[in-house]
Amino acid sequence: MVHGRRNAFFPLGNGEALAREIPDARLLVFEQAATAIPDAAADEVAAPMLTL
Repeated sequence: MVHGRRNAFFPLGNGEALAREIPDARLLVFEQAATAIPDAAADEVAAPMLTL
């Protein structure tokens, strides 16, 4: 799962709760992101996903 720490609509606790409920889920938190992951961070998001 990918979650932005600055997400005002869905606080980080929501992402943490979802990650706990989904078997084998991993939570990737972007400290400076809100509701969307900027294009500049695409590689940073894709890299962990490719290791699954």
